[in-house]
Amino acid sequence: MRQPILITGAAGHVGQLVAALLATPGQPLRLLGRQPATIVPPPGAQATVVAGDYADPTSLAAAFAGVGTAFIVSGYAEPGERAKLHRNAFEAAARAGVGHVVYLSAQGAAPDSKFPMARDHYQSEQYLAATGVPYTALRDSLYLDLLPELFTKEGVVRGPAGDGAAAFVARPDVARVVATLLAHPPRRSQVLEVTGPEALTLADAARRLSARVGRPLRYAAETPAAGRAWRSQPGTPAWEVDTWLGSYEAIAAGEMRAVHPTVQQLTGQPPHNLEAYFAQHPELLAPLRN
Repeated sequence: MRQPILITGAAGHVGQLVAALLATPGQPLRLLGRQPATIVPPPGAQATVVAGDYADPTSLAAAFAGVGTAFIVSGYAEPGERAKLHRNAFEAAARAGVGHVVYLSAQGAAPDSKFPMARDHYQSEQYLAATGVPYTALRDSLYLDLLPELFTKEGVVRGPAGDGAAAFVARPDVARVVATLLAHPPRRSQVLEVTGPEALTLADAARRLSARVGRPLRYAAETPAAGRAWRSQPGTPAWEVDTWLGSYEAIAAGEMRAVHPTVQQLTGQPPHNLEAYFAQHPELLAPLRN
């Protein structure tokens, strides 16, 4: 009998996609979330829904017990604290003797990244390596799916990205890589960059999305100080503002510009470019057509 595959964050976008790809006859899945009632197993899946919270290590023991491979997605917390949450999950996997962990990291993960979350992912990777569990850290680029959400109602995306570019990747392509690794785990630990087929500046993205929605869209470069001024709303934590600004500054610094062949190499299919992806998902562009 096959060992279960554990999918954390199973109610999230990537978690749902991974579960659907792995819902094959004879493959048990264990779907974990802080709010299990929000998890909907894919049709035909041999799935068990379990409750678990990275902030509560005692809740993770049963979830990881007997698991063959595990997918660990990012938690939500302030950088530094977030890495500690991930460490709880990694250590639970180690105690349970999980054969391989797939961790969703970020392209540009480094101790000196401009992007606070990339620094946090780097620290998380160090925690994961220290457990001794065989792992794959997937450093995925910014999500192509989220591009439309960057634009205001006026059709403008603002931020201190300069002329930098990012190798935006579609979440379904990330999910295909994750599912492949969970079903066929490598014997050795590795770090893989997961990107789309090209690097896009925000001006490029605005121009090409304009052609799809039939109205002008544009990118307006601004300084970090200007961005901080309008982003700092009452009640918004300073670390969230830092994270938002840092993502644009990382683009400007070229931290997410490199294109890698990981999706093609692991799945046998090329990653989606902008036009192909939004042709398949025109509903995501609805806000830009208004």
